Amino acid sequence: MSRILAHTVRTTDAAETERFGAALGERIRRGACVCLTGPLGAGKTVFVKGLCRGLGAVDPVTSPTFILMESFAGRLPIVHVDLYRLEHEREVEDIGVFDMVDGETVVIAEWGERSPALLEEADLEIRIEPGEGTARTIHVHATPDFAPEIRELTW
Repeated sequence: MSRILAHTVRTTDAAETERFGAALGERIRRGACVCLTGPLGAGKTVFVKGLCRGLGAVDPVTSPTFILMESFAGRLPIVHVDLYRLEHEREVEDIGVFDMVDGETVVIAEWGERSPALLEEADLEIRIEPGEGTARTIHVHATPDFAPEIRELTW
């Protein structure tokens, strides 16, 4: 799926990264596949905490590295997956992630680049680049259907 750069933000610390995630989550009004990419320690899970809060989840969000997938109730159903430990892309299919894409669920995948097929399906790709200290640059790439909502985000 083709995506265009819809928004770029520079955050100064984890709290600001989480707040931007929440602001983005508030803009998502329908099911979506959101893939996050970036190196270890980039702040993907911090961003996801905010994203889930913006989607209305109230339960604590942690990285599901060892359980692979966790579900949350919000104004839309949310499934958070961590692909870091997966050795083969077929494992993404085995745990049922593709069955949730294109529905009402917001599927959020950390380490999205570990599944080229899922990354291809993504409505939003969030690329997080660490900067100096706790600074981050966050690039939000969106499909043409999602880009207008993301571009309207004020930050």
